[in-house]
Amino acid sequence: MEQEKKCADLVQQTFDDMEADFKAASKFFEAMEEATEGEAIALIAVDKHKRDYYHEYEDLFDYVNQTALSWDHVEADGKDAGFYRLQFSWGGPSTECRIYSNFTEYWYMDWFDGASIEVPENSYTAIVCNMMYDCAYGVEA
Repeated sequence: MEQEKKCADLVQQTFDDMEADFKAASKFFEAMEEATEGEAIALIAVDKHKRDYYHEYEDLFDYVNQTALSWDHVEADGKDAGFYRLQFSWGGPSTECRIYSNFTEYWYMDWFDGASIEVPENSYTAIVCNMMYDCAYGVEA
């Protein structure tokens, strides 16, 4: 009988899946910005065929803003530092990015278990987290 996987076993794969989605979304919106009218029609047709539906959003910010569950600040509790949270799913399992002053973590949690990895600074996920922070707090890019 196969043993149920723990969060530590799943955190990297779930991060990689999210990273791939942000990369695909970024590439789609970049291509749409440079596309002629005919090319845009073709990009949308391919997007619909692949069932990504990025074409339903104005840009990457709109995509993240509409598909993430929440963006909020979690206060320090005396034990852990406060952080900004971009939450993607909730319940069992839940996923989120925690943005601290000097690094970002990706968390995968499921009923009394949780694991995290540090988000690489050059990743699409880091770009998304920084974009949300900058837009929410009026920082110019």
